[in-house]
Amino acid sequence: MPIYGLTGGIASGKTIALQIFNEYGIDTIDTDELARLVVDPGTEGARNLAEAIGDQYFFGGALDRQRLREDMYQSPALKQTVESVIHPLVGDALDEWIRKGSKSPYQILCSPLLIETKQHETLDGVIVIDTPEPIQVARGVRRDSCSEDTFQKIIAAQLPRHARLKYATFVVDNSGDLRSLAQQIHTLHGNLSHD
Repeated sequence: MPIYGLTGGIASGKTIALQIFNEYGIDTIDTDELARLVVDPGTEGARNLAEAIGDQYFFGGALDRQRLREDMYQSPALKQTVESVIHPLVGDALDEWIRKGSKSPYQILCSPLLIETKQHETLDGVIVIDTPEPIQVARGVRRDSCSEDTFQKIIAAQLPRHARLKYATFVVDNSGDLRSLAQQIHTLHGNLSHD
């Protein structure tokens, strides 16, 4: 069963791309979603995270993700601590997903840190959703209601676009509209289903 990694910078359109693959009946998993689930209120992950970083990021048991994310980009030490708690939990959930197997012709593992965490090394290929930086910033500021400056810092902390593209087996250009994205994924799905 081939497993392809799906990645891209923040606000590049990974989530929408993953939804389109889902509509074709492809078995997918999203590490961002897993990272949220493992620190849901009442979970062991949430307790471990509160112990590691203090409970100032938790309100009524729920994690204030946006505040934590903004602070993580200001503080490499905080980022490292958060990742040391969350990454192993996400890794365990991914292992379970892979062991479970699937009936779809291929599977997709979506991860913004696919390259940085070396997850791509165990997969059958890498799909990069590629978006020029000015479009990323415009989409991200609109989506997250944050300042352009904050968003630029997040992009600067990520793997640069040109470096990400070096690892691409397939590139999906998401500088256009949703129809263009859907058409490219339709073509790619056809190719991956027949491999």
